[in-house]
Amino acid sequence: MRIRTKLLLAAFAGMGLTASAAHAQVGYTLDVTTHYQSGAPAGTLNGVSGGPDTGFFQIKNDGSSTFTGTISDVAMATNGSNDSFTSPALSLAPGGFVWIGIGHGGTGESSNQGGYNGPFGMPQPGVIIDLAGSVTAGINTEPITLSVNDSMIHSGVPRTNPFGVTLDNYVLQGGDPLGRDTGDGYETTQADGHFRFFEAPAPNGTATPLPASAWGGLVLLSGLAASRLMRRPSVV
Repeated sequence: MRIRTKLLLAAFAGMGLTASAAHAQVGYTLDVTTHYQSGAPAGTLNGVSGGPDTGFFQIKNDGSSTFTGTISDVAMATNGSNDSFTSPALSLAPGGFVWIGIGHGGTGESSNQGGYNGPFGMPQPGVIIDLAGSVTAGINTEPITLSVNDSMIHSGVPRTNPFGVTLDNYVLQGGDPLGRDTGDGYETTQADGHFRFFEAPAPNGTATPLPASAWGGLVLLSGLAASRLMRRPSVV
């Protein structure tokens, strides 16, 4: 019986049915805050000084899973400069956060670049914020790719800018959808924008089931092994 048991366990292992990390709907709560200020928040990841002022965004993990991967922004200015940034691989445990500046030349003035990712004088997507990697909880992991534009991040506090546009978004480019310079006094007094990436975990962290063919092979193998053990006397 010991020999047949070992063969059965070996067959299970050959099918890949071993105890390892499983893909599951882990769930996450990742909050985005857009902000505009003079100087820079402490610990800004890409070292943008905010001199004299510029847009910053924060990614905070307000969930119970851990995010591992990269955080980046696509910031192609209409004046021709590329103010984009991609972080090195990082990990955000629950409660962890990072700040990233929209840094033209490493200093700032993201409101003076004619807007981002669209033609000047027309409504633009604004800076695009991307997260790519995975979230984990226990042995379960889930790959994620998330993206949001500055135009989609709202403060809930509408305000009329110096060009007569009433809005509560586009914080990172100074509060104008057409990329016009609204002036430091307006830019640095914008209410922060907020956006939440959210997914509820599956009940009990349910892992993705094995393909039907794998389960069928497991049931068939188990049935054959059991029938043979029932027909033959045990050998000790």
